[in-house]
Amino acid sequence: MAHYEDGAVKGSGLRQYTGRGGGFEDLVAVTDSSTGPVAVSDVDGDGILEVFVGGGCGRGRYPEAAASRLYRNPGGRLEVDRDNTAVLAQAGLVSGAAFTDLDGDGGPELVLACEWGPIRIWRNRQGRLEPWDVPLAWPSGVVPRVPAAADGRPVARLSQLTGWWNAITAGDFDGDGRLDLVAANWGRNTKYERHRARPLELWFGNLNQDGVLALVEAYYDPGLKKVVPARQLDVLAHSLPFLRARFPSHRAFSLAGVEDVLGESRHTAGRLEANWLESTLFLNRGDHFEPRPLPVEAQMAPAFGVCVGDLDGDGHADLFLAQNFFAVQPETARYDGGRGLCLQGDGRGGFAPVSGQDDGVAVYGEQRGAALADYDADGRLDLVVTQNGAATRLFHNLRAQPGLRVRLRGPAGNPTAVGALLRPILGASMGPAQEVRAGAGYWSQDSAVLVVGPVAELTGLWIRWPGGRESRIPVPGGAREVAVTPSGDCEVIGR
Repeated sequence: MAHYEDGAVKGSGLRQYTGRGGGFEDLVAVTDSSTGPVAVSDVDGDGILEVFVGGGCGRGRYPEAAASRLYRNPGGRLEVDRDNTAVLAQAGLVSGAAFTDLDGDGGPELVLACEWGPIRIWRNRQGRLEPWDVPLAWPSGVVPRVPAAADGRPVARLSQLTGWWNAITAGDFDGDGRLDLVAANWGRNTKYERHRARPLELWFGNLNQDGVLALVEAYYDPGLKKVVPARQLDVLAHSLPFLRARFPSHRAFSLAGVEDVLGESRHTAGRLEANWLESTLFLNRGDHFEPRPLPVEAQMAPAFGVCVGDLDGDGHADLFLAQNFFAVQPETARYDGGRGLCLQGDGRGGFAPVSGQDDGVAVYGEQRGAALADYDADGRLDLVVTQNGAATRLFHNLRAQPGLRVRLRGPAGNPTAVGALLRPILGASMGPAQEVRAGAGYWSQDSAVLVVGPVAELTGLWIRWPGGRESRIPVPGGAREVAVTPSGDCEVIGR
């Protein structure tokens, strides 16, 4: 990602490393907005990767979202896919992005985590992206802590579950071969938790009539029976000086609703809301998702990076969450209740927290991006965690049962077979699905070399390649690393 400054315009664009001369060349021109996450996949099945660039916000225009874009790659040069970009233009403030095949047809869906918005999905219809508002069915015994819909029924669509979503990725958490989703959110250990009876609100607009966007956080006060500002008069008046004349005392301000505060500006102000702050698992049931909040330990701090992989080698997908947020308002204690959390999967969609004393992970800073890779080629997934203003941490996996390292070799336009889905064949059954993915979590990317286990039970590999072609590959005995091609060739690289 590149940052540009020419004295008049500041923004972001995309650059690629060429290895020639200066080493980099511009692929996407500078825009007057921040660039969000980047995800890559073969959207149209032609063997060449496309690039999604998530929209952040314009300079000084938060929370107005910049447009998201999809770029195609004819002839090695990125060009805007205008049809799909038009569909994506109103995606919102995109915090996390991933391509993943949710419906099992070989074409990747685009999944976005949005701040002050929902998780959004665009279904892939032979290269054309269409909005997909997936139904939700809450599991038995789970009472959603979200306001009911207007007709009194619980929230029943993905678009209704609005949050401060930070990141998203996919994994097969219940072993049925369908890819599920997991999304990172702000959790329950914040000052906003006590105001969750109704959605949290954000009002914004040209409130000072000076051309600059001003913001007012708000929540519903059951005592006053009105939506009220979240911040006190002396704090809010720094950005809205007219409040000093409108409210002569703190008492007068304490009785005012947000519409009293905004006055006539309320008619032109924008309004966003968030009704769900839990980091959440969404099990893919084919025609609907089953939402399950992650365990309470995952809700004790805001989560950003989220990684999926078999961390202990038992054949089930596990999770890692990168946590904490320190850049809080002056009157707010920082959110530092996490030190990086591993969650052990049971293969049925359940997770149990692993203590730091047991897993060895202890990162007390402001964790952000995280990724999994078997960097020392021992068949165990290792973990890297980045931090704001502190060192990047690398954790070497010492205890996991080693698995089989699998390299998938695709065509020249997609050499690591991004978008391929793999399941281990374990005798008469198959294990959970894994996907080669470029971009997921919080602005991160796991290794394209998959680690599959348990080796002792492994007899073959089932692979669905980008575009939908399927193959079954026997695994030679004693192999520790193999490279597989769509034609069925399986080369043993290590024993």
